[in-house]
Amino acid sequence: MDKIIKALIEDGYECDYLDFKEKQYSKEKNVDLIMDIMAMANSSHNGDKFIIVGIKERPGGKEIKGINPEELIDSSNYNQVVHSNIEPDIEFDYFKYEYNGATLGVFRIYGTENKPYMLKKKYERLNEGLCLIRKGSTNSLAKRRDFDNMYLNKGQFEIRFLEQNLHAVYDIVGCASIELAFSNTTDIPITIIAGELFIKDKSGAIVLTSHPVFGLNEFVGADFKLVLQPKSEVVGNLFVGFNSSQALSLNSDEYGICEEDFVFELRLLDARHKQYNILKSDGKVFIDGDFLWKVKQLKGVPHRFRAQGTNFNI
Repeated sequence: MDKIIKALIEDGYECDYLDFKEKQYSKEKNVDLIMDIMAMANSSHNGDKFIIVGIKERPGGKEIKGINPEELIDSSNYNQVVHSNIEPDIEFDYFKYEYNGATLGVFRIYGTENKPYMLKKKYERLNEGLCLIRKGSTNSLAKRRDFDNMYLNKGQFEIRFLEQNLHAVYDIVGCASIELAFSNTTDIPITIIAGELFIKDKSGAIVLTSHPVFGLNEFVGADFKLVLQPKSEVVGNLFVGFNSSQALSLNSDEYGICEEDFVFELRLLDARHKQYNILKSDGKVFIDGDFLWKVKQLKGVPHRFRAQGTNFNI
C-alpha cells in the first residue's frame, strides 16, 4: 500500500479515483466531507479510491504542504459523520502517511460495490436523497444514466494475483505467465477483449516494460477474449507477450534472475470499454530459454537456441 500511495503522490493526477486536498476537513467542512466521500464511493472506477490531504494541486504541479501531525483528526470522527448521513454505509479509512519529511492524511475508500450511495436525511444545505458521483476531477449530480450503470454493474469484477512471480519461459511462442483469479459477482456477463501488463520499478513510478495479454491457460494471441458469466470465478495462468529485449530492460543476469523487486500493473478492457486495473507490489520475474540470448551476448556467454536448434556464440 505504501508504494501505491507514493506513486499516486508523485505521478497521480486528480481523476475518478484520486483527489488532493490542501487541508483536513474541519467540523465546519463536514458538508464537503460528505460530498467528497459520497462522490468517490459512487465513482465508476473499479478499485480503491483515495483523497490525499496536505497537497495543493497547482497548474505547474503539486505542492506538498503537509499537515501538523499533532492535529491529525481521528478516523472515527470522520466515520461518524459519514455513516450518520450516507446510506448504505461506505467503508473507508483515514490514516497518517509520511512523505519526504511531510505528514499527509490519506482517505482510502474501498469495497464500494453497493452503489448508489445517497444522503439519507437533510444535512445543512444538502437535501435528503442527494446522490453525487465523481467524474474525472469533479463531483457531479448523478443522472439517470449513472443510476442505470450503478444497478447494471451491481457487484464487482475482481482480479487477484495468486502468485508473486512472472515466469518468462515460453520462448517458442514469446510469452510469460502468472497465475490470477477473476471473479465476476455482478448480474451481467463481462467479456474482456484486451489487456496489458506493465512492469514498473519498485517505486511504481517508472514503466520498464509492457506486455500485451495473449491468453488464459493457452496462447491465443491478439484475438484473446475472456468471458465471465454472472456470479462466476475463473482461475488460470495469464499469458502475456515477452521478448529478449525486455530481459535486458529488466536487468536479468545470464541465469534469468532479476535481483530487483518490481510493481506489476495489469490493465484490462471489457467489451463495453470499461477499464479494470490492479497493482501487485514486490513482484519477481524469472526468465529462461531463448529470451536470454541478448543478455548472454552482452555478457559474452555462449547460447544455444533451443527454439531454432542453432548455436549463438560471441
